[in-house]
Amino acid sequence: MRYRRGQEIDVEVERVAIEGRGVGRVDGIVVFVDKGLPGERVRARVSRVKRSFVHARVVEVVRPSPLRIPGRCVHLPLCGGCTWQELDYEAQLDAKTGLVQEALERLGGFRGIEIPRALASPERFFYRNKMEFSFFAGSDGEPVLGLHTPGTFDRVFDLEACHLMSESSNAIVARVRDLARRSGLAAYHSRRHEGFWRYLVVREGKNTGQTMVNLVTNAGPLPNRGEVVDTLKREVPALTSLLRNINTRRATIAVGEEQELLYGAAEIDEILAGLRFRISANSFFQPNPRQAERLFELVCDWADPSGGDEILDLYAGTGVISLFLARRARRVTGIELARSAVADAERNAQLNGVDNCRFLAGEVRDFFKRRAAEARVARLVIADPPRAGLHADVVRALRLLRPVRILYVSCNPSTLARDLQLLCRDDFFRLRRVQPVDMFPHTYHVETVAELVAQSPS
Repeated sequence: MRYRRGQEIDVEVERVAIEGRGVGRVDGIVVFVDKGLPGERVRARVSRVKRSFVHARVVEVVRPSPLRIPGRCVHLPLCGGCTWQELDYEAQLDAKTGLVQEALERLGGFRGIEIPRALASPERFFYRNKMEFSFFAGSDGEPVLGLHTPGTFDRVFDLEACHLMSESSNAIVARVRDLARRSGLAAYHSRRHEGFWRYLVVREGKNTGQTMVNLVTNAGPLPNRGEVVDTLKREVPALTSLLRNINTRRATIAVGEEQELLYGAAEIDEILAGLRFRISANSFFQPNPRQAERLFELVCDWADPSGGDEILDLYAGTGVISLFLARRARRVTGIELARSAVADAERNAQLNGVDNCRFLAGEVRDFFKRRAAEARVARLVIADPPRAGLHADVVRALRLLRPVRILYVSCNPSTLARDLQLLCRDDFFRLRRVQPVDMFPHTYHVETVAELVAQSPS
């Protein structure tokens, strides 16, 4: 049967797939259903048609899944963030474990690998330490402040409450929205590229109680600066940093070319496993710090370095994994492309009195080409690449280097499976164990730690 866009079909959802969609079959055709949960029958409207599959969106839940629970968020129909909020949390963990299993078997060709259940997050709500909220020009001309509706870059709904960050952050959003409206300046228009207010970024140190408020605006003076500072100081007791980032570019990012300190310090601190990290407005830090601590301790336990080990930390970011490992290794060398992240990593090492870490700025693949002799010393390699996974040159370099072990930390099961398959080809490495970790409850995202062991050359 040939389907068409807009057609409504009945689908029995069997399971969830990568990217969190429900999966079923109708007349032998695979149907991916947005927000369809395993074990339920839905009426869905076809949104995209391909030769071997179709995409559809739920119009009506005809028979609810036994795993379906009431959603907590008032914005559930509008917001695309917590796509699994109506799926029982234990079922979320099973589904994420299944996503990793499916990717390794179907894309990586691995069989017989026992995959433990995904590690649960210590907190299921209010776990994030950073959220970005967007401004938008409302129908009455006043600034709207909230989150984007799914699949759009120029439509924002006014946020009443988000259950991913702290409850106090919701009060900050409400107060900043009011201050923006009182300023008399318009929200930035992403199509006309005019207007003043662009983003609000709230960051928190979950283990230090410190809060940063970062207002991202277009160029020009902040007319009610005194009122902004006085109001937020008074109403946000944990406020330790109030900044303004000025972004005049058309790019829809919450990062400015220029930064203005309005109150307090330019950074906040976070503590993980006794290590202190300084976080600036535009630096990366794991969004779920308490689960990140468990993730990094898992990496350290699996690494189990001796005091004489040399370790390579590829895609080192701001040096968190490097600093965790440095307490048990002779030396850790972190490689990171972003110079700002390298500067943060060096500062974090100094802050913690760690002198056996060094951080080098540049492409990971270039490191293997230019410093091959240094790379050969490492018995253990940690790789924590972006979602795109390892560059082909890095895979080739690791196969040539053949360290004793590789610990691969991944945020994308598909690219993880691809890279592991390439590394293990011709028995260069053996996949020893895998552990999924739930960093983002109520979403389909899953982190995974995999350990590879070098095989002896034949």
